[in-house]
Amino acid sequence: MSAAIFEVYVPETGELVSDAAAEQELLASITHLGIAAHPDDLEIMAIDGILKGYAEGGSVFGGVVLTDGRGAPRAGKFAAWSDDQLAALRKEEQKTAARIGRYGALVFMNYASQDIRQRNAVVQSLASLLIMARPCWVYTHSLLDSHPTHTAAAWRVIQALRGLPAAMLPERVFGCEVWRGLEWLPERFRIAFDCSERLELQRELLTVFGTQVESGKRYDRAIPGRRAANATMDEPNAVDNARAVAYAMDLNPLVRDKTLSPRVYLREILTEFEQTALSSLPDDA
Repeated sequence: MSAAIFEVYVPETGELVSDAAAEQELLASITHLGIAAHPDDLEIMAIDGILKGYAEGGSVFGGVVLTDGRGAPRAGKFAAWSDDQLAALRKEEQKTAARIGRYGALVFMNYASQDIRQRNAVVQSLASLLIMARPCWVYTHSLLDSHPTHTAAAWRVIQALRGLPAAMLPERVFGCEVWRGLEWLPERFRIAFDCSERLELQRELLTVFGTQVESGKRYDRAIPGRRAANATMDEPNAVDNARAVAYAMDLNPLVRDKTLSPRVYLREILTEFEQTALSSLPDDA
C-alpha cells in the first residue's frame, strides 16, 4: 500500500501489491491510464486504451476505479443484497475484467461517491498515483456526462493534473462517453477512437458485470450498439470507415491552461454546436 490511500492489484493474479517498490514498478509500466468513477466504467469509456494494451505492441493499460459502486440500482437475484455485498462482488467483477483485458495494473481507491463530488483527499491521491505512473494518455469521464459522479471524477482528474509539473503531464487527456453520447460534438473538440478490432472481447468485458447486466442494465447490448451506430452515423455522405467507434472530448485545453474554467470551455463547445446546428437549416426556416 502506498502513502496515498489506494489498493494496487496485479490483474493476472488478482493479488494485492503490498511492497512499495513493486507497486512503483507496476504503475510505472503503464502507458495508457483509465480513471473511472465506478466498476464497469473503464470497459465502457476507456476501450481504446484497453485494446491498445491487449494488443501487446508496447502499450500497457492500467485502470483506476475511484468508488466501490455500492449505490448502484439492483434487481433480480441481487435485489435484496446489501450495499456491502454488492460492493464486494462489483470489485471481483472488475478484477475479472482486468484479467480478461490483460490490464497491466488495477487500482481501487475505495472512495464514496460523495467524496468524489466534494473533493476531499481525492485530488491528492490521484496526483500521487499520476506521479508514479506517468502515463502517456489518460482516459476519464466526459464533463458533459449526465451522471454527477462522473463529471465530478473528470474534474478531480483535471485538478490533479493541473497540480503536476508540465514535464509530468500526459500527452493526451480524453473525456469519454458513458452517460451521454458525444457524437454531436463539434469536430475540433471531438476525438474518434476506431474500436473495430476484437469485438467479441469488448462484449465479454461488459458481460462480466453480472450485477449490472442481470439487474437490467444491458451494457453488453447498449455499448456495442452505440459504437456500431457511431461508426455508421458519423458522416451522411460517406460509407463506413470502421465497424465500431467510441468518442471522447478533448480535455487537454483544460489541463494545460489552469486559468480556463470548465464552464467557459463547455459554453464554447455548446455555442459552436448551436451555430453548426442552426446553419444547417434552410434559409426560410
